[in-house]
Amino acid sequence: MFERLLEAVRRETRGDRVLADVAAISRHHRIQSSPGYDDAANWLAGALQAAGLAPERTRVPADGRTRFGGFPMPEGWRCRQARAVLHGASGPESLADFERAPLSIVQRSHAARGRFPVVALGSLAELERTEVRGRAVLVSGPVQRAHELAVVGRGAAGLIVDGRRLVPPVRTESHDRDSLAYTSFWWAGDRPRGWGVVVSPDRGAQLRSRLAAGEALELDVDLDCERYTGEFAIVSAEIAGELPGEVLITSHLCHPRPGANDNASGSAATLECARVLSALAGRGDLPAPRRTLRFLWMPEFTGTYAWQALHRDRVACTVAAVNLDMVGERQQDCGSTLLLEHAPHFLGSFADELLGRIRTAAQDWVRDFSGPGHYSLARIADVPYSGGSDHALWLDPGAGVPCPMLIQWPDRYYHSDLDTVERCDPDSLALAVRAAATYAGFVAAAGADETAWLLQLVARGARRRLLSALERPQPWDAAHAERERGQRALASVARLAHGLAQDHPLTRAIERTLPLAADELEGFWDGEVVPALAARPPGQDELPGRIPSRVDNAFACPIRSLATGWDALPEPRRARLLALEAEIPGGSTALDVAWFACDGGRDTGTIAAMVRREGWDVSRGQLEEWFELLEQLGLTRWAAVRAEAR
Repeated sequence: MFERLLEAVRRETRGDRVLADVAAISRHHRIQSSPGYDDAANWLAGALQAAGLAPERTRVPADGRTRFGGFPMPEGWRCRQARAVLHGASGPESLADFERAPLSIVQRSHAARGRFPVVALGSLAELERTEVRGRAVLVSGPVQRAHELAVVGRGAAGLIVDGRRLVPPVRTESHDRDSLAYTSFWWAGDRPRGWGVVVSPDRGAQLRSRLAAGEALELDVDLDCERYTGEFAIVSAEIAGELPGEVLITSHLCHPRPGANDNASGSAATLECARVLSALAGRGDLPAPRRTLRFLWMPEFTGTYAWQALHRDRVACTVAAVNLDMVGERQQDCGSTLLLEHAPHFLGSFADELLGRIRTAAQDWVRDFSGPGHYSLARIADVPYSGGSDHALWLDPGAGVPCPMLIQWPDRYYHSDLDTVERCDPDSLALAVRAAATYAGFVAAAGADETAWLLQLVARGARRRLLSALERPQPWDAAHAERERGQRALASVARLAHGLAQDHPLTRAIERTLPLAADELEGFWDGEVVPALAARPPGQDELPGRIPSRVDNAFACPIRSLATGWDALPEPRRARLLALEAEIPGGSTALDVAWFACDGGRDTGTIAAMVRREGWDVSRGQLEEWFELLEQLGLTRWAAVRAEAR
């Protein structure tokens, strides 16, 4: 049903052009609310104009105070120059230089000048027995927490950071030990600022060894950094349609130089989608009538929070979306696989099944030399919800928009100075464009016939996943999760009738065919799945808990220290919140799912069961404590107390 559109998109897409765009974007140091981000947004607007599209700019305050959805918009930050020189037994040694290596400075560092003794910490727990006042502290832990505890709490002068996120098996302790990690402070209001420099794991190990051997080290810093009140731009463009509703392709434009795969690749791929679909529409090769196609570039998370708050009308009419994040990788170098990340089962939609089918067809197929078969050289996979990018804000029930993500993961060079354009591949970029552009074009132009086909596709996928669930380790939970996913995915097809009259052919087709598809799924459940299921296993947390509700109907601020209530939260409560989130199976992913399930009507026992059906063994007690801590942060309140048993 989409094949003709896919072939038109294939002919129009140029992977070499997308790769050139990645190179152009990655030349900018695109930290949120910075001159480098502004330069990248200006370049993007020029590229859209050259493609015959009219760029729109939504101006957002960059002041560290304005909040959208509870998230503070980052204040402006400019680094004119920043250097750090180490002094020891062998004389002066350059440790950091922003001009040469932007990631050698902790982003958003405050201005600083001086010479400070160096002391090393194995962990932040060592602050209890280590004098750090007036010293530059070498740490591997989370930089914001280190600033709170060492600088604000104990009077340290600043930080030297040698930590990085490991991504086994493609990035372990032994990989790329000379790389610099993308490390950043996040400020809000007038909280005390600080500074930091970043060293590689090898350099950090050398410094620790020298200090342990008794060598006296001092750090001479000269950081000419400025915080300012300004604005940042969210850039968008549209191909106007005749039908109500919009279909969105989105990607975040921010990240430091080079930031090629993350996320110049997604930004360039979204730009190419806009070019391709605009060209097809101009030639009449894109079916009509159709919904409006929208393309959106913004700072990750912050820009999406702002867009959703400032354009509620557009959010309300967004039929479906797709998020492109890190889509351009040379898989053999980065160790990555092109993943399609699904929504949690209780947020299931037609979008996951449709994009998966299109992505499979969009690959570059290689003929099997031994016969008529064929295969692809690209590694692809479907994975459950993981989060960590802007699709989380669209999936969140506060927006409620079907939004799968395409991403290459895991990535050996993630958030490092080795994330360069040489790690990108034009064929990988072209595949992402073909998949996303065909998906968006199909949804935009879907009429009665396409909707009937889509219902069949979703129903087949639901049956396939139900049968597969019977082979999973927890078949009862897995099968019930897939049943709900299938039910919700079928129901979501009704989104295609957004804004249409009751007598429109598409509306009538959905009213006629959707109940039949839903009944067929229930018949398959009763006839094929239930007889194969063993009895329900003994349940966890049989008693319901209290009912949490959100204060803001938006995705919970993912950087907890930026929540409005953080400053008033006593230190033991801060420590417990962070420790609890580290202890909970699945960590932030499981807690995202719990937040999605928090609707002001579900109790913590029900929410825990929903999270467990996603594969994370979370207890009601853990979630009850977590929601209590979120209440103290000002993110939730308790809606009611229910003491009766189920």
